[in-house]
Amino acid sequence: MKLHVFPPSPNSRKVLVVNAHLGLDLPLEMVNLATGEQHAPGFVALNPNAKVPVLEYADGGTLWESNAIMARLCAEVDTPLWPKSDIRYDILRWQYWETAHWTPALSPFISRHIFGQMDADLDTAATQTAKYGAVLDTHLAGRDWLVGDGVTLADISVVSILSLRAQCHYPLDGFANIQRWIAAIEALPAWQSAERIVQATLAKVQAAS
Repeated sequence: MKLHVFPPSPNSRKVLVVNAHLGLDLPLEMVNLATGEQHAPGFVALNPNAKVPVLEYADGGTLWESNAIMARLCAEVDTPLWPKSDIRYDILRWQYWETAHWTPALSPFISRHIFGQMDADLDTAATQTAKYGAVLDTHLAGRDWLVGDGVTLADISVVSILSLRAQCHYPLDGFANIQRWIAAIEALPAWQSAERIVQATLAKVQAAS
């Protein structure tokens, strides 16, 4: 198997963290979003949505959608990231919450600050971020992790978009529990491994531009 990724993207970062955490060391195929490689016919054949990440199997089959890929990677080993218990449903709840509420709330900040879309509605985004940030911050009160006693796919799914918080100026002031939780995740060796790949990719993209 191999992973098709653009490491700086939050969804690619998710699978990079899991790949590192599990020690799978799956090979990475870089898809440069900055030059539009995701629209190349060969890549669209892997994912008709023209988005990363994609997990490609040895037989040529593919799996796309980052949260599904993370779960599939966990099938390779017995791991607390994706426990074989009813905790899985709680993990799924937070993953659905991330895709339905959290990422849409923050995405306009990415549109403005990363892609330069000046018509992005940051007022509505700020309201939505405050609403769902309060949900997350309240849940984390007295907890180190979103689900159970250790890091799970829930944490990786929800936190990854926050890797862009400095560039995108998310309005997260006052959410002390979120800030504490982010720091704990960013201290994980798997996160730091993914971050090194991200920085190396950014350096290559900048050198080529």
